[in-house]
Amino acid sequence: MAVVDTEKYRMIRRLYTVEGLSQRQIARQLNVSRDTVKKYCEGKAIPGERKEYTPEKAPLRLMLEEEILKIINENKDAPKKQSLNAKIIWEKLIDSGYRIGESTIRKYVQELRIDKPEIFIPIEHEPGESMEFDWGDAYAYINKVKTRVSVFCAVLPYSYGIFSTVFPDKTSSSFFMGHVMAFEYFGGVALHCIYDNLKSAVLEGSGKEAVKQEKFKKLEAHYAFEGIFCNAYSGWEKGSVENLVSIVRKIAFTPMPNVESYQELQEHVARKCLQYCMNHRIKTRTRTIKDMLDEERTYLLPLPAYPLDIAEEVKANVHSDLTVRVGSTKYSVPPEYVGLSVTVKISPFNVDIYHMGKLIWKHKKGLYPQDHQYVTEHYLEILQRKPRAIKNAIPINNGIMPQELKNFLKLCKDRDKNVQLVNILLLARKLDNDLLLWAVKQANLTGVPNYDRVCFYVEISQRKDDLPKTIETEFNIDHANLEEYDQLIERKSKV
Repeated sequence: MAVVDTEKYRMIRRLYTVEGLSQRQIARQLNVSRDTVKKYCEGKAIPGERKEYTPEKAPLRLMLEEEILKIINENKDAPKKQSLNAKIIWEKLIDSGYRIGESTIRKYVQELRIDKPEIFIPIEHEPGESMEFDWGDAYAYINKVKTRVSVFCAVLPYSYGIFSTVFPDKTSSSFFMGHVMAFEYFGGVALHCIYDNLKSAVLEGSGKEAVKQEKFKKLEAHYAFEGIFCNAYSGWEKGSVENLVSIVRKIAFTPMPNVESYQELQEHVARKCLQYCMNHRIKTRTRTIKDMLDEERTYLLPLPAYPLDIAEEVKANVHSDLTVRVGSTKYSVPPEYVGLSVTVKISPFNVDIYHMGKLIWKHKKGLYPQDHQYVTEHYLEILQRKPRAIKNAIPINNGIMPQELKNFLKLCKDRDKNVQLVNILLLARKLDNDLLLWAVKQANLTGVPNYDRVCFYVEISQRKDDLPKTIETEFNIDHANLEEYDQLIERKSKV
């Protein structure tokens, strides 16, 4: 069949359509075959265009596609994060004896529409309609130690007003405390709060089937919002907060902050979030975050009369080593409570211990498992009765005590320094704490502190207190009469 260009195609169509010539006549006149005229005369084909066709699949490909679908069906109930991909399917086929390239299997998998991203619909929020929450992780230097911290994030999708804070962990008490702080930061509560299926909020299920935790129900009731949970592995349903985690890492943790405490780090993160809200504008919006946040705050639900007590309460027994256990961490109590049952209130940074409604001790929460909190003074009576235990006693060597006493242990060169420390602590029962710590500090400044030097500075301070505050003195001074000198000067001037 001869090659037909556009001009010859035009002539075939015109002779056939306009002049009404037969296919035989057109073929004779243009010197082309009748098959060529037949193909183009009715406009069913255009020169240069190839007709699309679906080739028949080779038997090997059909067999491979059948195996691929079989592998997928066998693993359809696997968790989302353990789902199959093209490489895993290829490896399984190789193990089954097939000899075929990975790129070929990738092509087959793609054509079977496996590994395709899920389609979603862009969502627009009304002011005050929703608030989204999520957790992230970041690193900071806390007291010169590189520490992984849990970053709690909240965002109002309408205005993109953001809030973030940090906790040592992602426990339920941290989760609820983050809510209380976020609501107070924004000055109100959204109608709906949107979450992943966080264990702190969901007992089981996901999405519409989620069963809420009892503590979460109390939070929901106290702040009058409705909790909404995303379907499993559908992060796009709360895309604003998904982006927020990376934003917070960029504005608050790059470079890595260097702080003394979690409280200082919380203040740093809150300040960075506030600066972001005050100075930033989303590229796709004409108004700044600040303007839209000011507007949205007027739509938020008012805060309740008082914040919800988020502390987790558990019952515990005081063991013979004067401690209660919270997880794998021990917290000491005064000796008179040994063997009794106490109530422990656990918040993100504190562990408060009660007996019959009375607060008996307030601890800082351990920052990691087995970060035991022994208060040295709780063990003084036992150490008096068992002095040989003083040298190796954990409450002495690793106990909680003022920095002055820790420095004393470091600087004291005597072999019985632990015994001396116990004696100093016993002085606290007779002396004012501030006075005793001042005396210890003065002894430390000598570079070689010991118990006797502490007592010396205590005695000096007490003597100083016994001296009269002011010294009253009276002097009678006779002033010279200068009139006689004036008279002599006048006489001399007249002469």
